[in-house]
Amino acid sequence: MKYKLLFFLFFASSFLFAQENFRVTNFSLAIQGTSNLHDWESTAKTMNGTGSMQTEGGKLKAIQSLYVEIPVKSIKSTKGSIMDGKTYDALKSGSNPNIIFKLERVSGLTQSGGNYDIKATGSLTIAGASKQIDLNVRGTQNGAGSFTFSGSKSLKMTDFNIKPPTALFGTLTTGDDVKIVFSVTLGK
Repeated sequence: MKYKLLFFLFFASSFLFAQENFRVTNFSLAIQGTSNLHDWESTAKTMNGTGSMQTEGGKLKAIQSLYVEIPVKSIKSTKGSIMDGKTYDALKSGSNPNIIFKLERVSGLTQSGGNYDIKATGSLTIAGASKQIDLNVRGTQNGAGSFTFSGSKSLKMTDFNIKPPTALFGTLTTGDDVKIVFSVTLGK
């Protein structure tokens, strides 16, 4: 009798706190920067990712894992193919074809209605260099069991051993600072 009760409690609690696997179903990711002539923006056209989250009654309770991969050659600039080539060279796309983010931990998850304020730390790998970064993310609960996470992060290219690209024999120089603006929807 005692074992039946324990089994029932375990089985019932698995429905209350469901750990579910999710994948990227929609996204936008822009890289914004400056140069000595004009501001520039590049966007990722492809993103793959998976995550594991704990939900209760459709509400987000915990994020156990998140892995996101962006193929470098899916990044396209509003300034055209010359800028794309400079970007691929700077990001060392030949030997490092993907930008990778791997969640390490969530240190805060606060719910307010259908929104969540999330503080997370993860490992970001760009051009073969990995760095731990902190993120403040806004999560939104969508219909059909999906969640959208959005935010931005300012980075320095040189922190990832990236030499800011130049063009026109060095007369066009890009700034070291870039801003990543993202919105990622995870669904089942």
